[in-house]
Amino acid sequence: MDEAVRRAGRWWMVAAALMAVILMTAAACGDDDASTTSDEGADQPDDGSGAEGGTGTADATLEVVDFEFTDVAAPAGGTLEVVNSSGAGHTVTADDGAFDDDLGDGESITVEVPAEPGDYPFHCEIHPSMTATLTAE
Repeated sequence: MDEAVRRAGRWWMVAAALMAVILMTAAACGDDDASTTSDEGADQPDDGSGAEGGTGTADATLEVVDFEFTDVAAPAGGTLEVVNSSGAGHTVTADDGAFDDDLGDGESITVEVPAEPGDYPFHCEIHPSMTATLTAE
């Protein structure tokens, strides 16, 4: 009987530790999304792009859905409107640093397309599996 009590105690300790790890991971993801969203309003007006609110006058549009970016093309030196319908905050970050913008949940921003024609791979700093390429034509 003493062995059965020890086994049950160990099982509960393992289960509690696993639950703590799961809860901390979920909380950390939630904190990243919340800070991205809260920073959005403060950072956007200062970048000079007129990004906040999405005017619909951009040269191309990218809609973020289901935690996925898709490849997109826009005129070199033009603008790309990015609309976030995914339910979480993201970043739109060029791999080479050509652009790096926060994108809050339910928001849209305008990204300045690099003036030099070419391919610009980009990703989300918060969700590294979100990758795509912006082609400046």
